[in-house]
Amino acid sequence: MKLKIFTICYLLICAGFVSYSQSKKSIGFEIQGYISGIDDGTKIYLYDLDAQTTLDSTFSTQGNFKLAGHVEGPTICWVRCKDEAATILVENRPISFKASLHDMSFNAVVKGGKEQDLHNELRSKQYPYDKIFHSALDSVRNKLYTSNEDKKRLIDLCNNTQTDSHNIYIDFGKRHPNSVLGLDIIYRNREQIGRDTVKLLLSRLDKNLKASSKAKALALFSNGELVYKGASFIDFEVKTLEGEMFKLSSLKGNFILLDFWSIGCGPCREMNKLMSKNYDRLKNKISIVSFSLDKHRSDWQKASKQDNILWFNVSDLEGESGKIKTQYGVQTIPTSFLIDRQGKIVEKFTGYDGEDFISSLEKLIQRN
Repeated sequence: MKLKIFTICYLLICAGFVSYSQSKKSIGFEIQGYISGIDDGTKIYLYDLDAQTTLDSTFSTQGNFKLAGHVEGPTICWVRCKDEAATILVENRPISFKASLHDMSFNAVVKGGKEQDLHNELRSKQYPYDKIFHSALDSVRNKLYTSNEDKKRLIDLCNNTQTDSHNIYIDFGKRHPNSVLGLDIIYRNREQIGRDTVKLLLSRLDKNLKASSKAKALALFSNGELVYKGASFIDFEVKTLEGEMFKLSSLKGNFILLDFWSIGCGPCREMNKLMSKNYDRLKNKISIVSFSLDKHRSDWQKASKQDNILWFNVSDLEGESGKIKTQYGVQTIPTSFLIDRQGKIVEKFTGYDGEDFISSLEKLIQRN
């Protein structure tokens, strides 16, 4: 039995005569933080998830650190340290952050603005289930079980408590659509929520949120054309890494594997390397198209070189809430689509299955 893990310009005030309104504009955020279990000089980052960029970084002193800057509005970020990260809702105000390095996403205590208060409320509802999940997961990882039956019990406990926690997460988003946090939850879970409900939730948004990229993507999801298994692919025109125009329909008549990925997705990077390893085996059977969800060309280029992407390599550089990603119903990555010679979606794959993926792909090509 498999264990399923589900896979979220600081403005300086110049010296001189500054008006009251200018001073108000220059007020930014300041995060006073502490992380136990780290050495002096450990680097800590504040990473904007939507913009896919680092807002600030610093080094720790006796576990303490300070991050500062300015955001245009409430922004969902990670405080990142080594291989750990915790979600934080950043607003232009003082914010406190305390955590231990181990399982930082689970144990972080953050105090900030209204959006952070919402996030804290959500976490308090999830906490009983997450606590059981982390305890059971540690037991599985450290082989602290007495028999195969006990191991199965622990895995079932992990899966069930994570499902319960995720259901709370989705319900919370539906009950708080008129917030940055709620809108983000709705977008990330739009397929489970459904088009009709999403349309209703969008009608409750205030003017500022309706203008956001996620709200626009959700409007496309609830009203526009979408891809589904058994239907024809939706054509698109984007640029390759080399800057040349590429249309998906240019490959019609071949089997196509369309794969969505990004630099920060570990399983995606493993998928890229798997495809590179097997490229000679596949290249005469199928056209492969890797679609990067990175917003920055430098990240896309760096990862492509590291992963040795030799096939069609494209992006719209629109990031997590881009039109094409939304039309193709991509909620988690890696997500891939097998398209047959007539342009029909034969299969949708989510996650990374290792070498089994290659043999599954070949069998589907032979059958179709």
